[in-house]
Amino acid sequence: MEKYDITGMSCAACSSRVEKAVSKLDNVQSYSVNLPTNSMTVAGSVSAEKVIEAVVNAGYGASVHDNSAKPKSFSPKQDTQ
Repeated sequence: MEKYDITGMSCAACSSRVEKAVSKLDNVQSYSVNLPTNSMTVAGSVSAEKVIEAVVNAGYGASVHDNSAKPKSFSPKQDTQ
């Protein structure tokens, strides 16, 4: 099962459009869109590229969820003069 981050959803109709787009793909066994977390899970042998393409064609943004628990750290730029 692959998890995706979805952008641009703001209502139940949006999540329904995303579900409808993904449901049309071959080799999708199951899917679930979660509006409050702006995420989606997809099970099956469909490629991430196909899932993302379907979501984008439906008018939303999508990317594979980054599962790394490692927090990103930023440091201030130091003046080298």
